[in-house]
Amino acid sequence: MIIGIDLGTTNSLVSVWGEKGLTMVPNALGEFLTPSVISFDEDGTTYIGQTARERLIAHPESTFQEFKRDMGSNRRYEAFGKQYTATDLSAILLRQLKEDAEAFLGEPVEDAIISVPAYFTDKQRAQTRNAGLIAGLRVSRLVNEPSAAALYYHANHLQDEEMYIVFDFGGGTLDVTLVDAFDNIIEIQGISGDNHLGGADFNHVIALDICKENGMELQNLTDTQRAQIYRKAEEIKMELSNTPEVTKEFAIADEGNALDGTKRFTYHITTQHLVDISTDIFNRVAIVLKRLMNQSGAYEMEDISGVILVGGSSKMPAVRTYLYTLFKDKLLYDENPDEIVCRGVGTAAGIEQRSIGAKDLILTDICPFTLGTGIIGDVMSPVIQRNEVLPCSRTRTYVTVRDGQKSILFEVYQGEFHQASKNTKLCEIEVNVPPKPAGEVFVNVTFSYDINGIFVLELKSPYLEESVRKEIVNTLGLSEDEIASRRQRLEELKTEPPMHGRRMELLLNRAERLFAESDSQQKYHLARHMDALRNCLARGDQKQARQTADQLQKLMAYIESHMFQFDVRDAGLWEDYVNKEDEDQ
Repeated sequence: MIIGIDLGTTNSLVSVWGEKGLTMVPNALGEFLTPSVISFDEDGTTYIGQTARERLIAHPESTFQEFKRDMGSNRRYEAFGKQYTATDLSAILLRQLKEDAEAFLGEPVEDAIISVPAYFTDKQRAQTRNAGLIAGLRVSRLVNEPSAAALYYHANHLQDEEMYIVFDFGGGTLDVTLVDAFDNIIEIQGISGDNHLGGADFNHVIALDICKENGMELQNLTDTQRAQIYRKAEEIKMELSNTPEVTKEFAIADEGNALDGTKRFTYHITTQHLVDISTDIFNRVAIVLKRLMNQSGAYEMEDISGVILVGGSSKMPAVRTYLYTLFKDKLLYDENPDEIVCRGVGTAAGIEQRSIGAKDLILTDICPFTLGTGIIGDVMSPVIQRNEVLPCSRTRTYVTVRDGQKSILFEVYQGEFHQASKNTKLCEIEVNVPPKPAGEVFVNVTFSYDINGIFVLELKSPYLEESVRKEIVNTLGLSEDEIASRRQRLEELKTEPPMHGRRMELLLNRAERLFAESDSQQKYHLARHMDALRNCLARGDQKQARQTADQLQKLMAYIESHMFQFDVRDAGLWEDYVNKEDEDQ
């Protein structure tokens, strides 16, 4: 059984193609969306998903999100003396998704197809594959996210021959793809994107606006306070998806006197104001769209049949309003835009295992970046051009430039700059050649690039002692020993409890978040209930734990519902509630 995984910046999902067709796989909490968040505790316990997300405020120093944006970088995340890369954190998340799929399917899962942003570099793709291997998965294919979306949408919505744009706007990346669909074939004609543009950027502009309206400086707040502001910003952004304006009252922890004693705030925003403060974001979106159409060559806006909106950020009215000004009535919506990529990856898994109903679909893809070698004068000499249909293989011939030259250095680059050194250097190979007059010695250089982004370089010439073949992805990947070592490290992590305990931990972490926003008297009663629940869990008293958890939930609901409506203590209601809940105990 091959599962499809949408490894997202904000949320991750799993799907599978079984006997009854495509099925979305729920996690242990019964939800399809698993937040891409990892949190570590001092005792070594690792929290994943929603439980980890609830720890962002109370434990910001050891809780990490949006690490997909750092895939391929050298950034290190540190928690309790241990360091993790984006690959390590992704592996932890993938292992949890694998275990959730196994629990749902009732059988072991060893193979997966994973989606990646279309604009991911070879290094980012290799590290995504590494993360899967560390998690115990054989990654049979990496599929570009908009390509997966196009595959699903064509299979389920589009019937005739059509040219359309897939606008995939997720939590951390924007991919825009031009697709030509006809019969059972989906051909990718062009791609453009921004690996650091997504819904998280709207969170940031709202957070900055909250601080501006309330006389604060975001950079001067503590980690906990910033986490609270960002959490409220995300809630406001999501609420704006359902209503044209939002007024929010909230409190944040008053620690370190960063707020001069102020704890409670009011913030009002409309969809139009969000558009106004997000000008830079929409300018970057425009650049991506213009780049796509410029690179498509023969195609014009009039050739586009529709624009398919994919990804959670595409649900935002501010985004849809902006796109409407560009495409008018060509916008196409799906009922669950944040599930389309995962459904597409699951469809690709069905194709891979030749399942009934999926085997007749053919998905082609293209090379997202130009691949070439540097030549004299620091000039990029392209071998495979961007947007070439995959798989492809191209050969170019290079000659010596000096009399008596004894070697040729081939520096392999990926990118669009004319100056070679400005592009991403993938590797270099130096070969010895006989010293002859300039231009007499030649080497045929072949670049081959397959649908998984695996890049092979071959050098052949009668002047070489032997041909050279190099699989570039291996220079970016991990050896079997390294995979085994990092997998062992992953196995040593203590994961959060099984489903019952996970629900309890989720409740406790929500209580911790509310605790940070409460006043001293509210904190007193929250602490009593949280300590009581932890004691029940430590004793293994599940019956008492359920009763205590129910009391904690009622207390939390009461505090949340009355926190900003009026001062419950002045009204005499707080004492009434406390007395009642003491009697219940």
